[in-house]
Amino acid sequence: MDDIPPEVAERDIYAYVSKKLEGLSHFGSNEFTALAKKADGLFEWARLACESIEAPPPGLSSEQSFSIMVSRDPVNREHLLYDMYDLILTGILRKDKHTNPEIQQTQLATFHSVMGQILGTAEPLPLNSLNAMRSHFLDESERYKVEVMVEHMGSLLSGTTNSSTPIRPLHASFRDFLTDQSHSGEFFVDVSKAQRDLAFASLRVMRKELSFNICNLKSSYLPNSEDPGLRERVDKCISPHLSYACRFWPAHIQATDFDPELANEIKSFFDHQRLFFWLEVLSLINALSGAVPALPLVAKWLKGHTGYEGALSAAMDAQRFIQLFGVLILHSTPHLYVSALPFSPVNSTLSKTFSARFPNCLRVASGRDINWTAVQTVISGHTEVNSVAFSPDGTRIATGSDDRTVRLWDAATGQPVGEPLLGHTSSVSSVSFSPDGTRIVSGSYDETVRLWDVATRQPIGEPLLGHTEIVRSVAFSPSGSRIVTGSDDKTVRLWNAATRQPVGEPLQGHTDSVNSVSFSPDETRIVSGSDDKTVRLWEVATGQPAGEPLEGHTESVRSVSFSPDGTRIASGSDDSTVRLWDVAMGKPIGEPLEGHTDYVRSLSFSPDGSRIVTSSDDGTVRLWDAATGQPVGEPLLGHAGWVYSVSFSPDGTRIVSGSEDHTVRVWDAATGQPVGEPLGGLTNSISSVSLSPDGTRFATGSMDGTVQLLDAVTGRPVGEPLLGHTDRVYSISFSPDGTRIATCSADKTVCLWDSGTGQLVGEPCRGHTDGVNSVSFSPDGPRLVSGSDDGTVRLWDAGTGQPVGEPLRGHTDRVLSVSFSPNGTCIATGSMDKTIRLWDAATGQPIGQPLQGHTLWVNSVSFSPDGTRIVSGSGDNTVRLWDVGTRQPVGEPLEGHTGWVISVSFSRDGTCIVSGSYDKTVRLWDATTGKPIGQPLRGHTDWVNSVSFSSDGTRIISCSGDGTARVWYAAIGKLLHDHAEEDGSSFSPHGSCIPHPAAAIPTPNTANDDFISFSSNSTHALHNTTELLAGAPHDDRRSTFRVLREDGWMVGPNHRLLFWVPPASREAFSYHPDIALIIPRGHVELDLSRMAHGTRWQQCYKE
Repeated sequence: MDDIPPEVAERDIYAYVSKKLEGLSHFGSNEFTALAKKADGLFEWARLACESIEAPPPGLSSEQSFSIMVSRDPVNREHLLYDMYDLILTGILRKDKHTNPEIQQTQLATFHSVMGQILGTAEPLPLNSLNAMRSHFLDESERYKVEVMVEHMGSLLSGTTNSSTPIRPLHASFRDFLTDQSHSGEFFVDVSKAQRDLAFASLRVMRKELSFNICNLKSSYLPNSEDPGLRERVDKCISPHLSYACRFWPAHIQATDFDPELANEIKSFFDHQRLFFWLEVLSLINALSGAVPALPLVAKWLKGHTGYEGALSAAMDAQRFIQLFGVLILHSTPHLYVSALPFSPVNSTLSKTFSARFPNCLRVASGRDINWTAVQTVISGHTEVNSVAFSPDGTRIATGSDDRTVRLWDAATGQPVGEPLLGHTSSVSSVSFSPDGTRIVSGSYDETVRLWDVATRQPIGEPLLGHTEIVRSVAFSPSGSRIVTGSDDKTVRLWNAATRQPVGEPLQGHTDSVNSVSFSPDETRIVSGSDDKTVRLWEVATGQPAGEPLEGHTESVRSVSFSPDGTRIASGSDDSTVRLWDVAMGKPIGEPLEGHTDYVRSLSFSPDGSRIVTSSDDGTVRLWDAATGQPVGEPLLGHAGWVYSVSFSPDGTRIVSGSEDHTVRVWDAATGQPVGEPLGGLTNSISSVSLSPDGTRFATGSMDGTVQLLDAVTGRPVGEPLLGHTDRVYSISFSPDGTRIATCSADKTVCLWDSGTGQLVGEPCRGHTDGVNSVSFSPDGPRLVSGSDDGTVRLWDAGTGQPVGEPLRGHTDRVLSVSFSPNGTCIATGSMDKTIRLWDAATGQPIGQPLQGHTLWVNSVSFSPDGTRIVSGSGDNTVRLWDVGTRQPVGEPLEGHTGWVISVSFSRDGTCIVSGSYDKTVRLWDATTGKPIGQPLRGHTDWVNSVSFSSDGTRIISCSGDGTARVWYAAIGKLLHDHAEEDGSSFSPHGSCIPHPAAAIPTPNTANDDFISFSSNSTHALHNTTELLAGAPHDDRRSTFRVLREDGWMVGPNHRLLFWVPPASREAFSYHPDIALIIPRGHVELDLSRMAHGTRWQQCYKE
């Protein structure tokens, strides 16, 4: 209003008062002119004057009220409104010499209390909510309705006559008057005194009104967005004062001095399940992220006071809980209880306190985290993420991506904030916030720099043009007045952030692309890093180099940053090192920081300068002590690709990283505790596996040369590792009676072991001159056959370990697989020479010509149980069947794998074939038709090097380059054990067919298409699956449960949400309904046997 000329304002006010007082007797042009002049341009004064004249205070006429108005003479214009407020309040409170002083004091006390509540709230509340809050004030004498005061203040406050309209001062100057004691005098309102009452009231409103499933959420299968009528139920079931209390109780606590009574109320809150009911409400009103910065303030308020350690711990635990599970709870609130609480770490306060109160949820039976993980949030939505940055207040994250967009995300929950920022025409390489957080600058492969308004998410003006190649790096100056950019055009440029114009000429000196630029904290210098392997300093004032280039890196410098005090520079390079430099001396500080195994893409100092965070193409994020140069803790693992960008949060408690794996991850910068239990019992990756003939034990061979026996039901180790080999164990086989184990290794030996004692039987069998790839017992047990990289096949006496006869020669390349026929008279071998050969087991002579047809090496061969056929798997991605009598192919090759077929085996009745491949899948085939049976079995994360059936045909055992062995339910379409007649082999790539008794592994009825399990224990299967599977085709009802979605959701048919797995547990989440066991143990297993789900999800809570 100050910009309006006085004469214009007076004319407009005259028009206003003449209209307002039109028709009022004794009022005309003179009175209107007097009021307009007295208002002195203040429309609010004119409004109040008109209201006081229209409805004068008790005992006064309109004329008298007018006279009082125009006769008062405040000292200056600024106090004109204050004088009016004093006049109105004096009239409302009827202050005169006839008023009883006691009544006056009571009126004033009521006024102070009511206005303290109204002004002290963080946002305006309506009458009903003010009264509801007030009914919980500590002082019972103050539990009156606010109407006793506000009904007389309609000229000063809005909402006084409507119980649902928020009450607030009609003009900001009224608040200023009341909170300025020098002007308001006895009307002064000390807002700070209301905070204690508001804190108590908020906590007690929550105690009274919070409840489990407050909005009657219909089903745990539904996202909130698909729950019919949820928005209306939220409005109905969550009162404005409950919504207010849930959002603002921490703020009122923080504004209050420590008080034991209030502290006990907080302690009660954190000890009770209403803590979870509070989170439930916050999610439904979309206010969950606000609790993340608020909870540490509550913890700080409690800190140092004895007896409240548990509440303090719970507050910080709740913060971590929201950071990790917020995105889940916002998506589908029932999963606050169904998924989030069960997945909270064993040692978390929330888990210890509340798990028993929600007994009918899923249970993490194995692989549960012990402590909170370093990764808090995984954000997906981009393609490759090139750059990440925290906002100055830590509430937002900005990202730039190859998808040409800049995006904003809620840093607490990982939820997107608004739509992507569109404008760049190529990949966005770099983003940075302005110091005040109102703007973002971005640089792009399109050679431009853009500015964006954070509030509107719109571009600010036109792009900044000047660079002639890719813009690699952008940064604001500490004052926000300038922007610095670095480009593939070998220059550094300065820009005026307000005018978007270049400042001076480009800074030239680098001889190759400039990858990274940054301002010094005092804004006097710029540092740049380049593909020319140097770091350079520049004077901002002159644009000239400051000293000589900093040399030491042996490859491109990808990232540079000043320390917060400006005395040091850190640089990261393609030479896999980080270097520290003394800014004053221009010299390196100490030795390079070594630990990364690939390019160091990005680095950042912590706000206090004590740590450096780095990211690398080795897929890790690392923390370093900036003083000593030593690593801090273990590398942060989780990204599945190069990590392009990394940055600390403004408070130093969090790290954000962006990767080519299309994700942004938020990490806890302080976590140094072990996250979970190590994988049980095994010290190295499994390279081979075999099941004992009685089905009670597995024997595994490892990359480190050890052999380990395991319980076939539990997967737990039996005894100590068997030590003897000095290199990787390629193949392992039990004798037919189960008393011996044969192993072969890259160390060129075959070893025999006593399966009962674990002792080596005699000396290793030596004779091969290169690694031994395959070993197998004869069906009657006294002999062994082995195949080697030396191109030979050897027979051994299983009793003495001595060679039997001369080596079998004929293959022209490595022998990869060997197998005895079921009657022991014949041996089949597969080789790198692309052929299969048959040998007479008694004489060692070849039988006929080699079997030819594969176009690449033959990795695996196995006889059918009746000995009439051989199955082979090859590097040509096919499986082939052969007639042993004619030595001709049977039918066409079995095609479906997209990588080398490494292992094949017949089922015990010969009707099915299982194959394992470099494509990471296990496949089942009909041995008669050659058609695939069902879908490929997925779960391994690397090539499958070994497959076979259990003796009863109900299981498939596989081993993979991912270091695990898996037991799969083989019931696809029909139970294979319905046809089981014989057991054929050890579970190496090259087994022979050996009759075995029934396996000891328990067999649930997995043929039922409602068998939903994510555990090695079949009793953990989900109950009551009818609702979950409704409407799904019966022939493939379980297919959706075989793969965990990238966002962590396990969904059933029709996208029904079953449960959610947190980011740190997803890599170890490998079980699904087709998998019976994974070795080594330690993978995430879920007990769903008591889980309430779907429309019955409310039964998870036990009151």
